[in-house]
This record gives sequence, C-alpha cells and structure tokens, in this order.
Amino acid sequence: MSRFENAHPAALADLARKYNVKCDIRQLDTVDAYYDLEGLERATAAATAIQQYVPELVHEIYSGTEAQEKFRVSNDCVGAITYPAGQMWPYKFITQIIEMLVEKGVNLQTETPVTRIVPEGDKWIVKTPRGDIRTCNVVHATNGYVAHLLPSFETIIKPTRGHMTAQIPPRSLSEPPLDRSYSFIYEDGKFDYFIQQPVYDGCKLMLGGGYYLDPHPTTVNDAEEPEDSQHYLGNQLPKVLHWEGEQNPEKRVFMGWSGIMGFSEDGCPWVGPVSEALGGGKGQWICAGYTGEGKSIYCKGDMLMVLGMPNALFCAEAVGMMILGREPPEYFPRSYLLSDGRMKKALEDAERSARGETVKRIKL
Repeated sequence: MSRFENAHPAALADLARKYNVKCDIRQLDTVDAYYDLEGLERATAAATAIQQYVPELVHEIYSGTEAQEKFRVSNDCVGAITYPAGQMWPYKFITQIIEMLVEKGVNLQTETPVTRIVPEGDKWIVKTPRGDIRTCNVVHATNGYVAHLLPSFETIIKPTRGHMTAQIPPRSLSEPPLDRSYSFIYEDGKFDYFIQQPVYDGCKLMLGGGYYLDPHPTTVNDAEEPEDSQHYLGNQLPKVLHWEGEQNPEKRVFMGWSGIMGFSEDGCPWVGPVSEALGGGKGQWICAGYTGEGKSIYCKGDMLMVLGMPNALFCAEAVGMMILGREPPEYFPRSYLLSDGRMKKALEDAERSARGETVKRIKL
C-alpha cells in the first residue's frame, strides 16, 4: 500500500510533463510536524518499522530543536518526520486534462446530475434532467456522493466536509518561501495540512483542517462554512510556524471555503465491480472512498494511516483495466478491491461504531 501511494507523485509529474500540463507540479519532501510527544513516538516507531519492509521509502526523523531550526516551525513543535511527496495545483491539472479529452471527443455534461441508473437488456440507462444515456459500463467515481446512487454505501463511504483557507504570508515565510509541504499533527491524531503557493501567486499559505470543530462534518453540503472551523484555521498558523508579521486573521485570511471528501469506513479506497446485491449489476463499477489525503505507514501491531487522493490515479487505472476484462496491475493493493467479505466487515464495523462501541480500524 505504501509503495502504491508513493508511486503517485512521480507518475503525476510524468503525466503533466508528457501532456505539457501547467499545474505547478513538483516533487518535494513533506514534513509531519508533531505538537504531541506521544504521537511523535508512535509515528517514529512506525517510520522505523516501515523502512525494514520498504527500505526505499526513506523517512528522516528530527528532534524538536532540529525541526524548529530546519523547517521554520514554532517552538511548540516536539519533533518532525520527513519523507518524499509531491505538490500540485489540482484544479489546473484536472481542467487541462479534461480540455484535452473533450478535444479528443469525450462528451462532458456539466451541471447535469444523474438521478437514476436503470437496466435495459445488457445495457444501463443513466437518467439525467437533460436526457438519457445508454451505456454498457457505469463507473461510480463520485467519492463522497456515491451513496446518492448506491445507498448500500451510505455508512461505508461517508461524505465529510473539509475546510480550507488561503492566507497572506508574512515576510518571514515568503522571503524566501518554504520549500516543503507540511502536516501539523496534534494530540489524539488531530491534524492540519499545509502547502505554500508559487511566488507568482503571492506565496499564499494554504491551510486546511479543523474538521473536528465542524458541528456537522458528515454532510454533502459544502455551501456552508462553519464559523468555528474558519475561526480556528484563521488563528492557527502563528501557533505552528515561526511567525513574524500580521497577527490579525481578518487581514491575513484571503479566502475560506469547504469541500466534500469521501471517508471510507475501513480507511481504504473501494475499487471494482458493484454487484446487484449492492445496487449495481454487471457493468457497474466503483472507484471512490479516498479518505482525505496523506500517506500510509505501518508499524507491527499498530497501523497509522492517512490515505487519500494521491491514490486516485492508479485506482482509476485498475478499474479501467477491469472494465477491459484484464486483471489490475500487480502493484495494485488487492485489499482495495470491493468484495463481499470486505463489505460485510465494513458494515458490521459501521453498525458497532454507530452504537458507540470501539472499532479497531485505521487511525487518522
């Protein structure tokens, strides 16, 4: 799983290079900056263990003092772990790829919700307000919205509201700008994520997180932005970075917004054919449930994992190969495949969790 996810930055960079996609993509190190000693100790054990099994996934471990000096984090940072990652402007990447596909004949229907999918012989009729589409294959790639058409996934892939801000940097963080991406990790596994925009975009500081302050995190409504989450994000950067400059978030926060992610019950994406028993049938497929963003590390006896959108490219490749009647690539984790056993276990865990029982699952 770690090898699979860590193959994505180079693959995305190669894709952007091949098709001349201008999306500010670059491969760099990322910094997991810890503000909780217990969390740092767990992560250090996991990072040390994974290098025994996957030695090419190099993790560098720094003390609090070293991290403060090297990564410009605040004095509250107790240590950090770095490893290879990537950064890109996803909107630019996606829109340019879509433009190329449309030029090659792909029929893109925007603002056109699918209301139902009904069988017709050996085909499916995709119902929309603008007309019907007849097709042999339907891929449910709607992530957090997948339960709209597949209600069986209602407790398996939960729509979860994420929060984001763009903030104006102080001179201390723009001259020069930071050259890494960051996660800020706190007590009980709570975390925020952070990148810095290119110089031509003003070196804006992009901070996301604060999901645990959202009174309604499980929702498909991203038109509303809870005040508590935005207030938290607006005040957090001076606490986690070495900050010299504007302290007033009303002057610093350039923009704030939210978006819907799809959080998987067992922490892993769901990829493969959707059976009739689950609301699908032959020719219906799923590729969804990416659980936010991040990386995965494994420590014997304990799993510390944050999977995410970096998995999407090769998950899509796998489902594409299955549609063509071929096996997924050897490097595709079979634990991501939709199976009756996995679905049964996830449903049981979801029911236990709803009753307030403790469920052993991947820790976010």
